[in-house]
Amino acid sequence: MTGFVKIYKLMEMNNFLWALKFLTIIPIDREDKIKPKNYGSVIYWFPVVGLCIGVFLSITYLPLYYFFPPLVADALIILIYIAITGALHLDGLADTCDGIWGGWNKERRLEIMKDSRIGSFGAIGLVCLLGLRYICLLNVGGIYAISNSFSSSSIKCVSCFVAPLLVNKCLTLLLMPVVGRWAQVCAAGLSKYARSESGTGSFILEGATRKHVVYASLFPLFIFWFFYHLNGLIIFAIIIIFTLVWIWYIKKKIGGMTGDTLGATNEIVELLFLLILLFQWPK
Repeated sequence: MTGFVKIYKLMEMNNFLWALKFLTIIPIDREDKIKPKNYGSVIYWFPVVGLCIGVFLSITYLPLYYFFPPLVADALIILIYIAITGALHLDGLADTCDGIWGGWNKERRLEIMKDSRIGSFGAIGLVCLLGLRYICLLNVGGIYAISNSFSSSSIKCVSCFVAPLLVNKCLTLLLMPVVGRWAQVCAAGLSKYARSESGTGSFILEGATRKHVVYASLFPLFIFWFFYHLNGLIIFAIIIIFTLVWIWYIKKKIGGMTGDTLGATNEIVELLFLLILLFQWPK
């Protein structure tokens, strides 16, 4: 029994490390020795990897906040975020924009998305998303945003001793990668692979099921409840509804998901999270 438990823990650790290696540029396994037994079980770890990225961003933002003006610090943390993920999801966003809005049928859209060159729609999509993300991140740390946000009393208490802007911004950086990686799990578990041949996201989509979506949702659900209580459930519910609509839209256009659309899902849901935090809720 003890041996079985050790093997199980080793397998789960391998799954986590492989997910961390896949979603970041951290040189964990340069010799490519870590191989998960079942790629479907790997996506359980996507939101957890998102939290690890969020912790790194929050810690990294602290010196940036004290040594640079907010305009510069927010720009730098976005660049650091792009660097640590290898721009993997932004590349998927650009290809998705080119394909979805540049093609006239499923075959043409998939063909365009496979092209490594960036087109007009992809460039526009990147500029709009990065611009909006920068503006949102800059404003989400404001005192007004804190006083009208969903922050719990404990977070507000901490704000009495630490700059409110810093507390709110670090919390946002902590949670943003979690919802993005959860959205990928949701899109993979509720869709099939759109291409007939294998691709970057095929092994994830083929191994993901609705059961994975349910279990992977428990972690971000707890995180949002922990920090925002009841209002956190409202935030997560809005994100779920939007993600389901987005999945339906992509499936309507190309008949399923690809690695590119999974990346685009990550980026768009993260932006949605920032917009929700800045929404002027009635008092």
